[in-house]
Amino acid sequence: MTVNTVSPAIISRAEFNLNAGQTKTPQLVRMDFTNLVTNGGFDTDVVGWTANGSGDITFSSVSSKMEIVRGAGGVAGYPYQEVGLVEGRKYLVSAEVVGAGAVFHAGTSLGGLEYGQITAAAPDPDAFTATTASVFLVSWANTSSTSTLDNVTLYEADPSDDAPWLRLPYGYSVGRTGMIVRDGVILHPSDYTEVKDSGQTWIKPLVAPGVSTEFSIWGSTA
Repeated sequence: MTVNTVSPAIISRAEFNLNAGQTKTPQLVRMDFTNLVTNGGFDTDVVGWTANGSGDITFSSVSSKMEIVRGAGGVAGYPYQEVGLVEGRKYLVSAEVVGAGAVFHAGTSLGGLEYGQITAAAPDPDAFTATTASVFLVSWANTSSTSTLDNVTLYEADPSDDAPWLRLPYGYSVGRTGMIVRDGVILHPSDYTEVKDSGQTWIKPLVAPGVSTEFSIWGSTA
């Protein structure tokens, strides 16, 4: 993983404005905004994903999403991708899944659910600590069905390693009542990831900061 040190030249201002009117500054630690997944957006194709299983399955990029079509002939196949990890480090995996019986899961094997499971009904990202040198990302659904997969991401998120995040002051978070402003524009929660660990909150915007990017973070005590 390529890690860059955050400096005032990268983020010129980052304030944490509390409800009480106080101001604190997040600790700007090392950042890497690299999504470890190859082609998780499917804008033009499905390169990087492999078909597995003996069932009747096709998958392709349709309207910038992976459309997965399974026939009715027996065992269902599925697309997957294997991504390298560092054992002992923490990661956060997310995806958007649509379709009857559709499930996106991450595990130590093609059939494993050890690292997380995401469905349309339970779309929240899953945080996990790697126990293996790789993770298998799999999109599964019932046979004879059509489902879609989009915005698959996998980021390292390990506070103990000064991982690629903004670290807020101890005990504070953004949550549902706060907000993050980037260059004067309020970010939607889908534009950043928020992870809590051992009383601290870590924030990763999905778009890396430029040379003059400014962040303001409004929040409250956790």
